[in-house]
Amino acid sequence: MTATTAADPAPPPERPADPAPADQRGRTVIGADVVAAIAARAASRVAGVGRAGGGAGAAPGTGRTRSVAGVRARAGISGNGDTATLRLRIAVRYPRSVREVTREVRAHTARTVQDLTGMAVRRVDIEIADLVRGGRAD
Repeated sequence: MTATTAADPAPPPERPADPAPADQRGRTVIGADVVAAIAARAASRVAGVGRAGGGAGAAPGTGRTRSVAGVRARAGISGNGDTATLRLRIAVRYPRSVREVTREVRAHTARTVQDLTGMAVRRVDIEIADLVRGGRAD
């Protein structure tokens, strides 16, 4: 019986040099329009937020306003692009508690914006534009 020996394994491939530190690779800027879109989508997913008949669609202002499923959102960016302020205009499904729904919207929206953008959310102002009847309460 002849003993076989395994060939020496090939040396590992050369690793590329570590990338430059983050502050030397470039800068990422997240626009207020994107933050507003994230906020509107996040708020629309909270139980008790309903599609308004027309009230929520009439949010004042232009530019950085986004609408998703009846939620209107405006975002302001401050500091070095690391802080956001949000204004939401929503409808609440009757008979849900307005206080409970706004508390959930505020927490969920701030958390989602922070998770997806890395920005601290300084405040979330909410205007109730309508109470929506029909369907089941969530």
